[in-house]
Amino acid sequence: MSAVRIGLLGGSFDPIHKGHLALAKAILKDGCSQVWLIPCMISPFKHEKPTSFEDRVAMIKRAIAPFKKMKVCTIEKELPMPSYTIYTLQKLKEKYDHEFIFYIGNDQAQLLDKWKDIEECMKLAEFRVFKRDSEMIKCPYDLKEVPFERIDISSTKVREGAFQDVSESVRNYIWEHRLYLHEFARHSMNEKRYRHSVSVANVCKELASAHHLNEEDAYVIGLLHDICKCWDDEKSERFMKVYEKDHLDEPKAIWHGYLADHYLKRVFKIKEKHILKAVHHHVKGDCDDPYAQIVYIADKCEPLRGYDSSYELNLAKRNLKEAVYYVKQVQSEYIKKEKQV
Repeated sequence: MSAVRIGLLGGSFDPIHKGHLALAKAILKDGCSQVWLIPCMISPFKHEKPTSFEDRVAMIKRAIAPFKKMKVCTIEKELPMPSYTIYTLQKLKEKYDHEFIFYIGNDQAQLLDKWKDIEECMKLAEFRVFKRDSEMIKCPYDLKEVPFERIDISSTKVREGAFQDVSESVRNYIWEHRLYLHEFARHSMNEKRYRHSVSVANVCKELASAHHLNEEDAYVIGLLHDICKCWDDEKSERFMKVYEKDHLDEPKAIWHGYLADHYLKRVFKIKEKHILKAVHHHVKGDCDDPYAQIVYIADKCEPLRGYDSSYELNLAKRNLKEAVYYVKQVQSEYIKKEKQV
């Protein structure tokens, strides 16, 4: 009886995306009975700290749930770090009497001679390389090439906001567990706006704590309230015409609040109405929802604004409604002075 042929696909999977699933399907078409996705603990070729192993495994499980011949293999959690392939293959051969085929991309193939104990690795598993379109495979070893149509998807792009490139179940997990939000925010705005947003988020969390509200939700509202602030006029107007026609005559400086509501709903399928309501109303402070009041106050009074707002923040910790009224008065007086100059 011949051994079961198992295709191995390793990586950070941070997060797993549709490109990974396409690779897994290609492995099955290449004659493997199953494909095992092996998330690494810490890659020897990457310096940044990955998302927690548990979160990455959970996302993989959600992504592959519809595919009976795909499974997640968590063996690298048991092994020394960083995650060298030689240790993984040795452990797999120790535990299973299968024929293993290890699939890699062209970028990995070019560096294959730098892998730890690569000659021993090749005794434990056959290595094959994905060949995309007409690209030239540059590899120090003679590997079988597996044809694969190029897909312009990467985990980096997903973390920066291309969440349409993951399955809906994974997108839901990302939002539920608040993953990658800082990378998303940083990529969506300039550095100054990002620092402001983080500062607002910290103030929101502090005020939420004072009023026994959900601190995590308040932080996220603060972090993402300006997610559309750096859009150009053309993009902003295009979205406004679709979602907020009734507010087109208002100053463009106000639009980003309306846009953030619809954009975040579109990106994450957000169901928490208080989060959407808060970002929608954060510019004008015209909503009596406590989260909306918090982000309005935090936006105007966060420390990086450069003026002493300790009175406003202390007032806000006692009474949000009074603080909103006071901040509006201060803002109104400031605008009048600016017009007189």
